[in-house]
Amino acid sequence: MRFLIDEMFPPGTSTLLAEYGHDAVHVRDRGLDARPDREVAACALWERRVLVTENVKDFASERDLVIVCVLKTRLPAGGMSRHLAEVLHVWATANPGPYVGLHWPKIGR
Repeated sequence: MRFLIDEMFPPGTSTLLAEYGHDAVHVRDRGLDARPDREVAACALWERRVLVTENVKDFASERDLVIVCVLKTRLPAGGMSRHLAEVLHVWATANPGPYVGLHWPKIGR
């Protein structure tokens, strides 16, 4: 699956997702860190990527994106990249053709 990881998550998540066989980039890879949400959304749409973010309210009105919502408070502070990559891989495996809209992956804790 193709992912765009938003700036609140560690950039290393992209590298770990690649180990699972996913095509993942961080907003920093696209020069989008600290850029307006509409630019992040436009990149995800243009590149046909699933946007992974914590900013539910900022992206909830997007009508053409697949958005995976993850709250950082649900992830362990140590090893956040690894845990998030695992959560996203499990979600992607269970949803190979996700519908457009918001998705909330199961996070065991």
